[in-house]
Parts: sequence; structure tokens; C-alpha cells
Amino acid sequence: MMIEQHYDEEVLAGFLSEPIDLTSRDKHLASCSLCKKTLASIRETAGVLRLAEVWESPSHASGPRVETLAFLRNVQKTMGEEDALAEVYVKQLLSGSRESWAANLASHPEWRTGGMVRKLIAATDGYNFSSPLDAVELTLLLTDVAESLPQTTAGRDSLVADAWREQAYAQMVVGSYKEAMAAQTVSEQFAERGTDFARARTTLMRAQILRGIENWSEAVPMAQRAAAEFRRFGDVGKEVAARLTEAGTLYESSQYRQAAELYAELQQFHSAISEQTLAQVLHNEGTCLRELGQFDRAEQAFVRVIAICDRLQMASLRAKAQWHLARVLVRQSRHDEALRMLKPLSLEFEELGMADDLAGTSVDTAECLLAVGRMAEVPALCRKAIEYFRSSGLTYSTGAMTALAYLQESAANGHLTVDKVADVRVFVERLPKAPNAVFMASFS
Repeated sequence: MMIEQHYDEEVLAGFLSEPIDLTSRDKHLASCSLCKKTLASIRETAGVLRLAEVWESPSHASGPRVETLAFLRNVQKTMGEEDALAEVYVKQLLSGSRESWAANLASHPEWRTGGMVRKLIAATDGYNFSSPLDAVELTLLLTDVAESLPQTTAGRDSLVADAWREQAYAQMVVGSYKEAMAAQTVSEQFAERGTDFARARTTLMRAQILRGIENWSEAVPMAQRAAAEFRRFGDVGKEVAARLTEAGTLYESSQYRQAAELYAELQQFHSAISEQTLAQVLHNEGTCLRELGQFDRAEQAFVRVIAICDRLQMASLRAKAQWHLARVLVRQSRHDEALRMLKPLSLEFEELGMADDLAGTSVDTAECLLAVGRMAEVPALCRKAIEYFRSSGLTYSTGAMTALAYLQESAANGHLTVDKVADVRVFVERLPKAPNAVFMASFS
């Protein structure tokens, strides 16, 4: 993940018409010695270019200013050394169990550097798709390190903004939208002191969270604005990420055909995006195709996703792809095949800490068991899921347990029907977005 640290020359050139003292105009520029020196150099160059003799003379200087080059090389050398040390520190930090990380960090104050923030962010990227609970814990440490950096640290505000944005994303992956929004708000406060690029990244993160809580009317234009900014900066990867968010919002607002068309269009960027991003595009296209009744194409998309995830060890996305492939099979009344895929997934989602997916998988498994005449197995399935929610401490645990208990009791009494399963599915799918919702149903 790229870390935004300093203004580039294009941004700095925009300050040429401003007064020299920019303290009240731009906090980052006022506190960043590197950016101030670079701007001073640009001002000097602009001043020279205004002299008529410069244009009349055929000769010109061809080399960079010696002092500026020396300064930039020194900054690059310092950051390189800091990052090299941080790479060692991160390996030492993560060598133990997740429970040991905080104590390990506390005993090493020398690890609190800008390089450590950059390397922890890079490490978090991998955990988001392989071990989401580890990613959440890692981002808690990440924000702690970032906020402890001295005010004189180069690009401190951008580092802190990036750290909090990483926490927002990690919380969103595990369905903790309230915590994600709180982290996002802090990220935006620091990003406001940074560049247009940094602000575009926080705009995209907010769009993703708004999508998660079904605020679709705000999520779509936010994602579109972020995509336009990334296009202006020539960052194809982040432009695709923004358009993915737009397409996902279209899907969740039942605009399946428009979303599928956008996902198909995004696959044309395959040479410029990572395999990880391509897997997400294919996964989301598969969900749209399923809703459009194009089951063969949906199945092919999910099979491709699973193959990519196997190669990249993306455990969380692989599990989701298997679940959605099973749902394609359910739509075709291939319940026995779907059951073979669904039954192991409950444990996998439990281990990954993906509570909302665990609840959804449990409901789908109950539907399949009902369809194949194995209703007697449903109570045990629900009991296991209820135990998970009882110990998880999630905000919406009570609602999930109530809905699952309804399934359990209905099955135990022989009264479970497809309609009752459908009611529970609608409820559990909404729980992460409405954690205080109450499940109300008759046990008759």
C-alpha cells in the first residue's frame, strides 16, 4: 500500500502565488522542512524564469542544484535505513501469537518509527484476506505507533491518517461497522491536513463503509469522486478500487445488471491491477450473475476466484467465494452439493472471526438440510453458531442468537419451513448494518 508522505512538485507549484508564510494556509507545508525546501527551490526556479536574459541566452544549466540533490539524498538514505530496521522489527513483533503482540511492542520503544508504520501497513494488507482478526489487532497497534510519533516526523499527519484508515478497513472486514466509522472519522481529520490524494483515499474508505451500512445514495457519488481523483493522479489500482465500491453499491441496491456491466468493464484493467484485486472483481461479478439467473457464468467466476485465492493464500475471500458458489447451487436445487461445501465453512468463518458470514452460512445450511429431509440436524447446527455469538462480544450477538434460536426451536418442533428460513436470512444479513435490530417471530 502506498504511503503519502510529502507533496509532489505539481502540488507544490500550486502554492507559488501564495504568500511565503503559509502557516495558516497549510499546516503540513508549515511543519514539513522537506516540502518547504522543495517549494523554495521551485520559487527560486520560477523567479529565474521570469528574467528576460534567461530566455535570450542560448546557454542553460543542465544539472540539478547540488545542495538540493544532497538534501534529498540524505532524506532518502534516512528513510531507507529506517524502513530496513522496521522490516526486522515487524518480523520480531509478529513472531509470537496475536495475544503477545501488544506486550512485545510495549517492551520495544525503539520500534516507534515512521518506518514501522509503513511496514505494519504493508503487513496488514496480507492479514486482511488471510486472518481478519489478526488484521484488527495489528491495526490497533499500528494506530498506537503512528500517534506516538514525534510531531517533527516527516509526513506524520499522513502516516497517522493511513494508520487509522487501515483500522477502519480491518474493522469493516469483520463486520464491525460502528468501529470502522469511528476509525474513519479520525483518519479524515488527519488527512485534511494532507494532499488531495490523501483526501481521495479517505473519501473512498468512507464510501466503502457507507456501502456496508446501506447508505447507497451517498456511497455511489463518493466512490465516483474518489475514482475521478485517482484517475487524475494516474493511479489505476486505486481507481479500480473506487469503481469496485461503486459497482458493489449498485449490486447491494439491487441494480444487478448495471453492476455486472461495470465488473466486466473493470476486468479490462487486468494487466494494471493485482491478482488480489482481480479476484475481488470476479467474485463480485459472480454474485451479480447469480442474481441475474446466469448460473453457469456465476459458477465459472467463483471457481476462478477460488483458484486465485488458493494461489495467493487469501483465506477469507476464498471462504466467501465457496459460500457464494454454494448459494448458486442452492438456486439450482442442487442441495446435496451445496451442503458438502457449506458444512465446513461455518468452522472456517468462526476461525476467521467473520461473524456475519458465519450467521449467513448457518442459515443457508439449515435451508439445505430442510430441503433434503434432514431437519433433525438443524438444532445442533444452530446451537454451535449460538455458542459462537454468545462468546464473541459482538454488538449484534443478541439479535443473531435470537434468530438462530428461532430456527433451532422451529426445527426441533418440526415446524421449520422455507419461509421461516427466508425470514431469518433477511434478518441476519441486515444485522451488521443494524446491530440493534430485534428479531420478532412467532414460534407457532
